[in-house]
Amino acid sequence: MAHRVRLVGVFIFVFILSAAPHGAGAWAQSVIAKAELDSILARFGQSRPTAFRDFADQVAAAMPHAGLKRAVARYRAGAQLDGGDRLNLYRLLGLHTRIKDRDEMVATLARLVAIPTAKLEGQPQFENPNIHRLGREIAHIAKSYGLGFRNFDNRIFEVTLKGSGAGSIGIFTHGDVVPVDPGKWVLKDGTKLDPFKLTVIGDRMYGRGASDNKGSITAALHVLGAIAREGLPIARTIRFAIETTEETGGSATEYYKSKTKLAPYNLVLDGRYPVGVAEKGFGVVMAKFPLRKGAGDGPEILEATGGVVLNQIPAEARATIATSDPASLKRILDPAAKRYIAANGGNFHMETEGASARLILTVKGEGTHSARPSRGVNPTSRLYDFLHQVRAAARFKTNHFTDAAAYVADNWGLDYLGGKLGIGYSDPFMGALTTPVTYVKVKEGALHLAVNPRAPRGKDRDVLISEIRRALDAWTQHTGTRVDIDIKIKRFMYRDPKGPWIQVLLSTFRDVTGIDAKPRSSNGYTSARQLPNGVQFGPGMPGRRGTAHKPNEFKSREHMLTDVQIVTEMVLRLGNLERME
Repeated sequence: MAHRVRLVGVFIFVFILSAAPHGAGAWAQSVIAKAELDSILARFGQSRPTAFRDFADQVAAAMPHAGLKRAVARYRAGAQLDGGDRLNLYRLLGLHTRIKDRDEMVATLARLVAIPTAKLEGQPQFENPNIHRLGREIAHIAKSYGLGFRNFDNRIFEVTLKGSGAGSIGIFTHGDVVPVDPGKWVLKDGTKLDPFKLTVIGDRMYGRGASDNKGSITAALHVLGAIAREGLPIARTIRFAIETTEETGGSATEYYKSKTKLAPYNLVLDGRYPVGVAEKGFGVVMAKFPLRKGAGDGPEILEATGGVVLNQIPAEARATIATSDPASLKRILDPAAKRYIAANGGNFHMETEGASARLILTVKGEGTHSARPSRGVNPTSRLYDFLHQVRAAARFKTNHFTDAAAYVADNWGLDYLGGKLGIGYSDPFMGALTTPVTYVKVKEGALHLAVNPRAPRGKDRDVLISEIRRALDAWTQHTGTRVDIDIKIKRFMYRDPKGPWIQVLLSTFRDVTGIDAKPRSSNGYTSARQLPNGVQFGPGMPGRRGTAHKPNEFKSREHMLTDVQIVTEMVLRLGNLERME
């Protein structure tokens, strides 16, 4: 990688780039369109350009595009460029980076995936040695390009592309990941994957964090490096901040805010394209059941596992049941499970396996991010709901697990829209309240069981909390169950989707992908809400199911290279926009 070289006096960046799909005014038809981008990529995609100038010459000579030829000629002559010329150069740089750095980007992603940056039990992230490793890797890449780097005490790693003016733009993503169960990382053909070793099969690059969100780190680092390497002028400083606690609450961003003045406009590469201007309010309903010895005769539930983090729906949940007669209990559970599956959609699997004085009941669903419960099949809620339904026939001893099973079945069930509790509502733009059961863990003398609400606008946060509290209090009084319930819900985020900078984001996405672009709402909870004028901008693609937080998480190589094109144009267009609002 070459160090940054400035080209002085090549461009004058004093105009507002248009929100229209292909530019504005007289030069609208002179800008490279998506079909021409695709044609250039098809023709030169396997070439090995060594320098941007040479690549620009080759493309201009080969393509029958008058606007492109003019832009390259003026660029080579150091002449003043108009808006269409500049946009053509931005698009050429995006293509050049995709082609020149494609193998190096895969290698970068492989190094990042190899660092297991999930939170370690009982240790803050800023003390996690794997977070320190991540920081060193980011610093190495940044410095090799001549980019600025600053480590904010292993909370935030900031990479800087210095602009010529006084303004700045923040770009955020995160380098921490959710935990993995390595045994679940098996493809349909039986291929076993190592979650922390990037495995490339066809166009897919498998590994924890490949999609969420080390692919974005890779793309953004190489984009900033390419702009620096080729010396394209930029007026605003770009501050690329890599968070280390996004998956566990976002405390690193708050620390960063206490140590530096943030950019006035910020984008977060941790959602879906085109522009996420709204996010639901993130919540936790944590029920803590005191541990108690089993009362009565019969089998006893010794353990009932579920999700291991609040924002992840697992692929599997399991109960361990002590019994003097596993075979008899199996004869009760197996037909009941068959009926339960048929009555509840048939899209999950249940099985029992006896061993000595134990019977293992396993529910296999489909893991997903808790922000999008409709895209998965929640095995935790199904396990607890089933245990409650079958309790009488199985004659389970009563203990904290049967208490929790009754709590789930009576209040939440398999409905992740709050309907069973009577709290459901929806907003036309932001969508419906969601309430999946996620986290289960025995600790500190209690069984902790969490529901992860995502609350849109349309109902005051305090009103929603009061409704949940009243309903759960009524249940505890009616059943006499001992349980401590703590409820927290944060306010939703909404940004007014106006102003030239939002229009530039929309048109950049539209131009590169050919997909219609409108502001959107997100179920996710990202750093955007913690930032001035924060919005989401990718990397998820509309209409594609994400693999974040799932076993066999992957990022397609084609998707990452499209990100490179989008982010290149976004950085240069916003970095040289005369006014943002």
